[in-house]
Amino acid sequence: MNRKCIDPTAVLALCAVVALSGCTRKPAAEPSKESPAKGAEKAEDPATPQRVRLTAAAIAEAGITTWKVQVVDLSHLLSLTGSVGYDENRLLQVAANVKGRVASIPVDLGARVKRGDPLLVIESVDLGRTREEFVKELSSFNVSARSFERAKKLIEANAISAGEFQAREGDYLAKKAAVASAERTLHLYGDSEEAVAHLRASAADHAHTATDGATLTLRAPFSGRVIDRKVTPGGLFEALQPLMTVADLGSVWVFLNAYEKDLALLHEGLAVTLRTDAYPQETFSGRVDFLGSVADPQTRTVRVRATVANRAEKLRPGLFVKALVDVPKPQSEAHPIVAVPQSAIQSLEGRSTVFVQTEPGVFDRHHVEVGHSFEGFTEILAGVKAGDVVVTEGSFVLKSEFAKASLKGDD
Repeated sequence: MNRKCIDPTAVLALCAVVALSGCTRKPAAEPSKESPAKGAEKAEDPATPQRVRLTAAAIAEAGITTWKVQVVDLSHLLSLTGSVGYDENRLLQVAANVKGRVASIPVDLGARVKRGDPLLVIESVDLGRTREEFVKELSSFNVSARSFERAKKLIEANAISAGEFQAREGDYLAKKAAVASAERTLHLYGDSEEAVAHLRASAADHAHTATDGATLTLRAPFSGRVIDRKVTPGGLFEALQPLMTVADLGSVWVFLNAYEKDLALLHEGLAVTLRTDAYPQETFSGRVDFLGSVADPQTRTVRVRATVANRAEKLRPGLFVKALVDVPKPQSEAHPIVAVPQSAIQSLEGRSTVFVQTEPGVFDRHHVEVGHSFEGFTEILAGVKAGDVVVTEGSFVLKSEFAKASLKGDD
């Protein structure tokens, strides 16, 4: 049988080709795990929009106006807001120190009164009993006083014993103390020196009767106006129950809210000019006389009080006011500054923000660092520069547009 011989060199070459093809074969590509994760992360954390576009019609409808940022030299009139309150040194709730019944009310709500004018006439059984007790004790004291005077003459003549003299003296001192106690009670209940003197005279004349001692007139402590009345004629009341309130509105306290950043500028004695919507053409002047010691944890403000003259009584407690406080200019700020109208500043993402118009209909948001506010302007320490055009009126509308754009990004 004929066999063909195989060339060993050819066999080796074929093996080399097979081995080479096995080494150059690429493995199958595995699915990428990194790419989808990156895409998901981007979808979960969309970029907050930095720019919005509005059509000319939308701008006109929103009433958007702009203002060119410029370097200004502002007078340091610190702008604060607050409300009018009573001057508590000229405010009093009228009450009786004894319970009783309202017999009559000579003045009506809102009436002007002068110091000493009658406000209420009351009847009190307890007051009547105390007056009767005073007259009784006074009569007994008068008898004891005469007996003691006789005892002093008798003891000098050795007509009575020392024990008898001491007994009369003791009785005299006890009756004197009882009269003084009853008189103090009458004064506590509201009786004046004149009323007590009248009781002394009636006791001496034996003219006092039970019907004389049941009424008491409560009088105005100072000139002012009746601003509250809590009882009606015939009404019963308890001791120390407020019956009527009198206030002198010739001066009022105005409480202003100062932010932490403004506290260093404020001190007692600074001049304050007030305006209120009730009288937009008028101003009211006063001075700071108290700075609060505690900041409100909710608003982060400190109460500042100013006493303001109010002779025409136009400032009524409860009215909202805007105040300009004339503060000294610190040396560090004695130069022109960059400022924008206060209406241009909005709060976005918890930060002070202004909206800068970069071209017609295009608005970018800029976070800014603000300083003090003076005369309707706020210092800008960082975030915008002179020449930038910022939105003033309508800035709140732009804030809403940025919020909408952010929601669309979430979707």
